[in-house]
Amino acid sequence: MEFESTEKLAMVYETLKNIDTAKPFIPIMSMKNLRMMTLPVVLLLSVVTAVAQKHTARIERVTVYTRGALVQRSQAVQLGSGEQTITFTGMSPYLDSRSLQVRATGRLTVLGVSQHTARPDSAAHAARLHQAEAALAAVDRRLQQVRDEQEVVEAQKELLKTNCSVGSRTVATPLAGIRELNTYYGQEMLSLKRKTQDLAAQLETLNEERTQKARVKDSLASVRLQTVTEVEVKVSTTQAGRATFNLSYYVDRASWYPSYDVRSDGTQAPLQLSYKANIRQNSGEQWQGVSVVLSSASPNRSNTAPQIGTYWLEFEPEYRPARARGHAAANRVMAAPMEMVQMRVAEDVAMAEEEDAEEESTVQAVTQRQAPFGYEFAIQAPLTLPADNSVVTTELARHELPATYIYKAYPKHDSQAFLMADATGWQQLNLLQGQATVFFDNAYVGKSTLDPTVSSDTLRFSLGRDPGITLQRTKITDSSTRRFLGSNQEQTMAWRITVKNLRQQPVNLMVYDQVPVARSREINVSVEQLSNGSLDSDTGIVTWQLDLQPGEQRELLLEYKVKYPKNRRLTIE
Repeated sequence: MEFESTEKLAMVYETLKNIDTAKPFIPIMSMKNLRMMTLPVVLLLSVVTAVAQKHTARIERVTVYTRGALVQRSQAVQLGSGEQTITFTGMSPYLDSRSLQVRATGRLTVLGVSQHTARPDSAAHAARLHQAEAALAAVDRRLQQVRDEQEVVEAQKELLKTNCSVGSRTVATPLAGIRELNTYYGQEMLSLKRKTQDLAAQLETLNEERTQKARVKDSLASVRLQTVTEVEVKVSTTQAGRATFNLSYYVDRASWYPSYDVRSDGTQAPLQLSYKANIRQNSGEQWQGVSVVLSSASPNRSNTAPQIGTYWLEFEPEYRPARARGHAAANRVMAAPMEMVQMRVAEDVAMAEEEDAEEESTVQAVTQRQAPFGYEFAIQAPLTLPADNSVVTTELARHELPATYIYKAYPKHDSQAFLMADATGWQQLNLLQGQATVFFDNAYVGKSTLDPTVSSDTLRFSLGRDPGITLQRTKITDSSTRRFLGSNQEQTMAWRITVKNLRQQPVNLMVYDQVPVARSREINVSVEQLSNGSLDSDTGIVTWQLDLQPGEQRELLLEYKVKYPKNRRLTIE
């Protein structure tokens, strides 16, 4: 009821404003009536003024962090003299109240700032829901009326049949009377049946109307009203004038993360790096055409410095396992084969050819600058970020990186070589860790991870398997033997690695294999043949660097001996 009365008062106020003040307005009423109207009009003007003081400050800029966002709003307000309260509405219901800041410029004094949540559409929504319920009730009343009429018509039909029945009469009816009665019965029954059809049609139409109105009522009843935050600023001014209010606050329901497209047109071309930002927000606000700044900072992280306590050092309690358990553990350790250090490789090449474009699109203007805690990307063009948590992707920059290409092969695990690209010159590009989509020669290669936090000055990307370089690792049976020497046994393993370049150009190939590394003094490993390979004694990794000409084939030999007690079991390859 308060909403309706306020709405009526506002309508009256608009009517008063539309009166032509240039013409004399002479009310045809007594002075007593005029005095009686003075107080309501003053109250009306104060109510309308209070309603007019509610503002929706426009968004000037949004700074999106890797988690969260800082929203900055601004609004110029016309103030009267004296104390008054200005209400700013439409802000996110999820804003952090501790981060809210209000600044004002003008001849005024800010007396206090408070905030609360509100549902500005609740009164209007309640009115619409009440209207829909009333419309549905009206249809139900009309339906009942039609059903009542149907019952009356059916009763009239039965009464007509009874009254016109010859068998129900006690005296004989003349033939002329029977004819007259028959004519009357036919006319009345036909009229009642037509009325029955009309009522059935009305009933069908009303049922359809009721279904529609029930659907409208149910949809309104299920609507989740938008909740907003309203900020009330109480100010004091000595004279009327304009003032500008700046509001800023942090909201958690927003984020952005980087992603990259890495492209190479061939082993003689540099890498093309496309730097993209993926932005989303679910703050409850509509960020329509706003200025967006992306920041690498994380304001939601704890800013409290850790403290270091005393580092106590003492012996641990002695623990002697059971003999059976100790033997089993030792056997497991010795029986576990040493495996080559695995490096991440791309997935199988999925040939997804890109459409050729006559002219490559340009990247939008973005200003990069160093910030106190990280760096920022100021996007020059306004962006629209819907409040449904959908991802909006925009390109921040494109870079060309010098690259060195090399093939790497792991014949123990794969029969094809992998093309690797080592990129340099990326340290000044303000890159963040993110997923990279790799393309080589316009073909999709797979996914990789770009991690600029590595200590190396080189970023490494796998461009996928190359079927033009084949490898085969076979066991040399004649050289792979086992023999017993006293209390020990000696096992010799020999492997032949065949590498062939099927490409039409020379390639630089790194081949990796390994020999086992003993963890027990009872195990002795000796290397017999490496084919000029380089051995890392700590890891057991053997490396060959080969320059293969087109069509060239090369064989590499790897042979080693393992000596261990003959009463122990040891699995070798």
